[in-house]
Amino acid sequence: MTQTDRKERSDKGCVRINARDFRCLSWLLEMGSAYENDLAIVLDPAMRTSRDAARAVVRRWKQADLVRADGLLANRGRIVRLTQNGARLVGEVERGAVEPVTAAVHAAEAARTRLLLELRPPVAGLPVVGWVSGQRWRVENESAVSAGARVPDGVAWLADGSSAAVRVERVFRGMPAVITGAVDLLRRFPRVIYAVPEMSDGLSGLVEMALAEAVGQLRADGSRPGTATFVRIPDRLVPDRRAPDRLAPGSGAPPERVLV
Repeated sequence: MTQTDRKERSDKGCVRINARDFRCLSWLLEMGSAYENDLAIVLDPAMRTSRDAARAVVRRWKQADLVRADGLLANRGRIVRLTQNGARLVGEVERGAVEPVTAAVHAAEAARTRLLLELRPPVAGLPVVGWVSGQRWRVENESAVSAGARVPDGVAWLADGSSAAVRVERVFRGMPAVITGAVDLLRRFPRVIYAVPEMSDGLSGLVEMALAEAVGQLRADGSRPGTATFVRIPDRLVPDRRAPDRLAPGSGAPPERVLV
């Protein structure tokens, strides 16, 4: 039989999804969105996958109408989110229309914070061994939320079985609002990690002031506040070249500051 006589495969031209794709797309469903470059870590936690290779995977997903990737922040790269088809593939059957990309920025910063905490030196000497997204925490704690509890952007489970609420502050919402939210989280959780993007000039100092005020209020009324930790979210998490055992140069594990 000659080559021209061979029967064409029925799936020629189709995009095939493998187990690694499915795992990463499921991660995207949980987190809501992520920066395209950061997906190199999700695809390969050992960080042997380059950013260019990750972008090629995203192009393949886009071809299959599983994700969309939109540019917004020049120093962060494109934001990747599931389409309705992508959400259905990994199990979400009642997904609404995709929100504007501006609404996905906060979720992408929370996703980067998760990766940072999982890769960096352990929080308070304890590795992060699990993660609950803010959306899942809201569903699992519906009664507390109805009673006014603040919803964290995520909850990190640590190796000793304790938990740490994670809150991302991108824009300053005013001192009273930040203090009120911090008081609630510090009362409910043994540890609270506040993360601020490095590109937000001046914001970190304001957030630290609000945290100190929240701790003071809790101590004044006889409560024992959780431990507040402050970290900065780097502009870049994935190195330009392959570097299996470290974060991007300069992003490093930004030093955490324990405020309590």
